[in-house]
Amino acid sequence: MPAATYPKFAKSGDTQPLRTLLVDNYDSYTLNLLQLLVRQLPEGASVLDSIVVIRNDQYSWATVRDTLLPHIDSVVISPGPGNPQRQEDFGVCGDLIRHAHLTGIPVLGVCLGHQGIAVAFGGQVRQCAVPVHGQLSPVELVPDDGEPGLFDRVPDMFKVVRYHSLAVSEEPGEFPAELKVLARATSTVRTLDPETNEIREVESREVMALRHRTRPLFGVQFHPESICSEHGAQIMENFGAIARYHHSSSKPSRAKAAALPSDVAALSLLAQDNRMWRHDDKPHGGLRLVYDKVDLSEYRGTDISGDLFARFYGGDDCAPIWLDSANSNSGGMSVMASAQTPGSITVRYSVHTRRVTAVRLSEEANSSNEPSQLDDAATFWTWMQGIVDQTRIVGPSINEVGFQGGWIGYFGYEMRHDTNRVPGRGAPKPTMAKDPPDQNQRDNDNGDRLPDAQLTFVDRCIVVDHKHEPPLAYVVALVAAAKGARSTPSWVGALGFRCQDEAADWIGHQAEEIRSWVKLHCPSTMAAPVVVSKLPALPAAMEPDLSRAEYMDAIARAKQWIAQGESYEICLTTQFRLPLQEAVIRSAQDMRSLYTFMRRHNPAPYGALLWMGDLGAGVASCSPERFLRTTKSNDEERWVEMKPIKGTSRRKPRPIDTADVEGWERDDEGRALRLQNDVKERAENLMIVDLIRHDLNWIAHNANVRVPSLMAIESYAMVHQMVTTVQAQLRASVGDVGALAHCFPPGSMTGAPKLRTMRLLDELESGDGRGVYSGCLGYFSAHGQSDWSVVIRTAIVDQGGARLSVGAGGALTMLSDAAAEWDEVETKLQSVLPGISQFKRHHHHHHHHHH
Repeated sequence: MPAATYPKFAKSGDTQPLRTLLVDNYDSYTLNLLQLLVRQLPEGASVLDSIVVIRNDQYSWATVRDTLLPHIDSVVISPGPGNPQRQEDFGVCGDLIRHAHLTGIPVLGVCLGHQGIAVAFGGQVRQCAVPVHGQLSPVELVPDDGEPGLFDRVPDMFKVVRYHSLAVSEEPGEFPAELKVLARATSTVRTLDPETNEIREVESREVMALRHRTRPLFGVQFHPESICSEHGAQIMENFGAIARYHHSSSKPSRAKAAALPSDVAALSLLAQDNRMWRHDDKPHGGLRLVYDKVDLSEYRGTDISGDLFARFYGGDDCAPIWLDSANSNSGGMSVMASAQTPGSITVRYSVHTRRVTAVRLSEEANSSNEPSQLDDAATFWTWMQGIVDQTRIVGPSINEVGFQGGWIGYFGYEMRHDTNRVPGRGAPKPTMAKDPPDQNQRDNDNGDRLPDAQLTFVDRCIVVDHKHEPPLAYVVALVAAAKGARSTPSWVGALGFRCQDEAADWIGHQAEEIRSWVKLHCPSTMAAPVVVSKLPALPAAMEPDLSRAEYMDAIARAKQWIAQGESYEICLTTQFRLPLQEAVIRSAQDMRSLYTFMRRHNPAPYGALLWMGDLGAGVASCSPERFLRTTKSNDEERWVEMKPIKGTSRRKPRPIDTADVEGWERDDEGRALRLQNDVKERAENLMIVDLIRHDLNWIAHNANVRVPSLMAIESYAMVHQMVTTVQAQLRASVGDVGALAHCFPPGSMTGAPKLRTMRLLDELESGDGRGVYSGCLGYFSAHGQSDWSVVIRTAIVDQGGARLSVGAGGALTMLSDAAAEWDEVETKLQSVLPGISQFKRHHHHHHHHHH
């Protein structure tokens, strides 16, 4: 196929940006298309002045036609769940395609958008022989004389990523005569044979691209924006050239002032989002940081974090806080604090009532401020961003550690309902899957469950820097802003030490204590490594919300939805509970002992312990997965990084007998390699990576998200995992809370597309919601950095200490085998359970002695 001859203007520096309308069909990949569109803007052109992003049902068709389209040069229609024949799945897109056919405006439809073009001309969309999600698949071009062409400078055979269960039919009489096929799939794809449960290869010849014979309407069934698709950027560039060519030949009078009028630009989701997050990056509130460094080189034990915590916070009955990332390759930091210091406050939020409660847990002032009701325009996320902006350090901070005082806590999974209030994140009002039970409503609005979100302001803490050799402890304190500084709500002004001298006294005393402790300290026997050769069986008393049979039924239903195009990947989970008489966690000490056993069996990069004495509730987490972190570079650029884990394989324990080690190493490397090359695991990882790129493109400066490391294998004590790293520079208007809110809940815990899939999950998962599980846990440091983990491999204690729950689950695709999926749930549970059963045995034994 000869390369098309481009009209001269396309090369001669016509820097006029195309004004593009990108219609989002509630997909989780749309903003990766935005990234490819932004790439084509001339140097210095503004995204907001050139590209309008709208949801398919955000404005009426009349508004789109009369207000938007007169200012638009080309239209891109995104992928999305469902079927273009259903109005509620496709919104204004059908009208848009028919209108473009009449007026000649160029359109590119991707996936659902591509199918919609066929449907608009009377074509049929049918289920594929085999649904394909996240698989790389070769495509062959059909020779075409259209110029300029969508596939100019693209080889005749290339590989693309496909996410679809439906395709445009070529059965006799079903493919419209006005359209022409431009490409077909040419390969076999993998499917799970329902009879044998084996993965087998099936021929796939579906239509992969088409165009209208006389109008500039183009569709591609595959995803050019996926990180693994070849030539995606070239295809999008070709579409831009087609749109330019079209304008030069049909509208020579095109006005030169091609920036969008401001009232039109304001209709874009991105513009609305900027208005919603009025984040002020100039710190005000003015906390001052005071600290001292303690050299820990004389420490002789093997667990500095555990020993220090036991010594300095072991006696805290009320509200100890411990972020325990000693063995993290990335963080290498532990934070120890208490929520009951005088300059602290704990903020709790209930999605159901939309009430924020601020509680002082300190001995002298155990008081709760009046709960404040969020106004309709606010979400807890935007409210919290305002608070974080007011509690920033002014002046110097410590370079070496990520946390220097600030907010520590969690956002539970139900915070997704509040995320949906952010413009363009779906339904404006949350539909609660299950209303929280009314009986037993205490002041925390959630009955005896944990609050949906809780954050504690930490005004003093010990931070251990494990990366430093030998390790260092920083004793950190924050001093309140000068009197007279205005703050809303008023309690913000009361956070931190009252004056520099008080802070210096506390630091001096604490540092001295640590120094003398290190000198005198004999390593505790607690820290001796425990070799577990045989994992204990499940404690008989752990009851899953969904039994094995129910879970497997849910998998079957999920796969039906995937086959119908409702989702590409569904992360199904369930909770295992130790019921009342079994779990007796009555105190902070009990909780600490539970966490100590858990971390001993399953040391993890994002360990955490929280206990809330006033609620009799706590969190003990051994999470391996970073959700999101924000950092500041030296020149004040702010960066965000996410590290999704999808793909897990169990490791055998290392043999004690050295003679067996060599065989074990071979086996272990084999397991890692099999994981690395597993088509199903790679597809799961890819879907989440593309989803995370989309989430980050919301908040990235110039929609420029990068993937420095794709599907690397990382090995932990009990499992190998497949991990990808995704990074972007943050837009100035997005603060640390905003960054988290745009990416919440973690896509690795929902599947894709996120919104539709969460609705399906509400139908599949029983019980009273996921709670804290599947949310995130971490900190907003007062110097303007943050780090959050995904709440997995975590024990949650609630109901006044009478119930212990552990969630576990896995990603379902068409390749998932139900029995294997349940095994994976048990594998994940097993990483947490040995610690729980050991705690039970130990504890049981203990309580008898008291009587």
